[in-house]
Amino acid sequence: MKTLPRTRFFKQYSPLKLHPGVPEISGDVSPLLRLQVEKFARRIRFAFSVIPETAFQSAVRELFPDASPVSEEAFLLTVTKEQVAIASPGHAGIFYGFQAFLMETEENGFHELELYEAPLLPERGLKLYLPPPTQEGLAEFRKIIDLAAACRVNFIMLELGGALEYHSHPEINEGWKEYAAVMNEYPGKTIAVQNGFSWRKNSIHTENGGGMVLPQEDFLALVRYCRERHMEVVPEMPSLSHSDYLLTRHRELAERSADPFPDTCCPSNPGYRKLYFDLLDEVIALLNPRRINIGHDEYYSIGLCPECRGRSAPELYAEDINSISEYLRTKNVKTIIWGEKLLDSHWRNGEPIGGAAAPAERDKEALAATHPAIRLLNPGIEIFHWYWGVDRHLEENFAAHGMDYCFANFNAAAFKDWRRRIAAEHAKGVCVSNWGQTSLRTLQRNGVLYDLVYTSFLLWNPEFGSEDYPDLDLLTMRRLYRLGAPGGGESSRLLTVCHTVQTSLRFQYFFDGYLLDESKYFLGNHVFRSSDGKIHRFPVVFGSNISNTDANPARNDTPFSIRDAYEFDSQYQEIAYETYPECDSNGKMWYSCRYRLPGDCPDLEYLRFEAANALVPPVRMKSFRVHTEELMPWNMEK
Repeated sequence: MKTLPRTRFFKQYSPLKLHPGVPEISGDVSPLLRLQVEKFARRIRFAFSVIPETAFQSAVRELFPDASPVSEEAFLLTVTKEQVAIASPGHAGIFYGFQAFLMETEENGFHELELYEAPLLPERGLKLYLPPPTQEGLAEFRKIIDLAAACRVNFIMLELGGALEYHSHPEINEGWKEYAAVMNEYPGKTIAVQNGFSWRKNSIHTENGGGMVLPQEDFLALVRYCRERHMEVVPEMPSLSHSDYLLTRHRELAERSADPFPDTCCPSNPGYRKLYFDLLDEVIALLNPRRINIGHDEYYSIGLCPECRGRSAPELYAEDINSISEYLRTKNVKTIIWGEKLLDSHWRNGEPIGGAAAPAERDKEALAATHPAIRLLNPGIEIFHWYWGVDRHLEENFAAHGMDYCFANFNAAAFKDWRRRIAAEHAKGVCVSNWGQTSLRTLQRNGVLYDLVYTSFLLWNPEFGSEDYPDLDLLTMRRLYRLGAPGGGESSRLLTVCHTVQTSLRFQYFFDGYLLDESKYFLGNHVFRSSDGKIHRFPVVFGSNISNTDANPARNDTPFSIRDAYEFDSQYQEIAYETYPECDSNGKMWYSCRYRLPGDCPDLEYLRFEAANALVPPVRMKSFRVHTEELMPWNMEK
């Protein structure tokens, strides 16, 4: 167990008055950072210094004698009347320092300050599907990456599957588009297919690429966008399991011949690895990645075909992982796998999951254990550990075999025993995941934006732990509301309303074939009249800019839960970003949201809420305010 370093030191002094103007910039600054500084638009000097590690340590200890700089991503930020100075051993640290400066000034205003920060863990990631290959889809992806950059994420894992254009095997893309069209025929079809057989099947990821194929040219542009923001791009290329994209045109490689929608390859068929290695070669030539995630999760069809029958499940599983990881090693690429099939894991009620043997039950076949494969794997394979909420000690199995792991599909508010678990020698990081369509609103509604911001506070401030949910929740909601401010537009004037509603609608994840369709959540319009007599309507969308009065902001540790994790009302978190929630003295939730006003819109008078149909319950308006400055709900006059 390593000792957690103290990675944050902060002193704040006198407030400053900065006037609008053009900032002066000195130092070796990337074009992106220069653009961000210029957008800050204040008359002050910014001095950026990439300096040797020894000089950086001396500078830090001069201000903070107890600090122990440990990371090239660390930075020292000092703000005086004369300048904003950021120093770091690396360009990434300079970039993160400026993001920290923006966050500090947004939260506390302009002050003289001294701040040293370094991340607690080296890996801080976000997993996404590829965006749809449309201008809107590409723009949404860039917005998400910008928000991740504000949270100081340093890797993006992109699932490629059949949604990336392949020149070596165009039939993969042809089959993918047909397969996605079949699976996306109606909401929930993927779940029906997944659960419709006597054998267990993988979840189906046809939201990837919007069910289409992203041209390599567009993909490379997105990769450059990430790398400019100091994010490693980690391709995720599922193999063995989750291989439906490989098998639509190569059914001869399937383990289960009777499956009309095969998702598992035969590890004994040399054609499978030949096809997969061809795709690996193309992606490696395209990206030159440092790591690739080869999947191998949710492996269910095991040892069925004549070539595999009679061989043990752990042997088949480990042999496939080792063959691929050795191939990647010859290409100087490290291997990641999803790790649950290496665990003899059980829910708190004893039900086996992951790599444990499962008996035949109801209409499902028995499942062989795979967890002994953990003893057979090549060294150096990194585990993405997404069973952290099943049992908080499961990762000790990876550590016992010398395996590094990243807490994946990470939900920071639900995670127990944070400080102890990240202090473990082999704990390398966390990765938040979105398993729905790659759109900003989908990430909001799935709670992913909340997870990103909450996680960033944990990763950059060692004072916080699992027990600090009330403080972290407040910080997260405030930070997200600032990040979600309406951008651009012809006017700087905003309308902020505080409203609430009580409906029968409840939280739903938008994944596994369920796409977000906001028209289904449209409640109606707030109707205003301006002093020139014009009528203005502002849409109210449940889950996006309003939610239920009875949404519960509390987090619970439920003793009867089958999970070893905290529980909460996801409906409370889904509105974070566009909306700021507050609880009144009676325990009722109210939601502040903003609308950008047209440039010629004078003062407004509230007329009524205009429901979309007769079934919509009344939306209650508590207050509204027209303003030009970016007022926050917690600072507004009530």
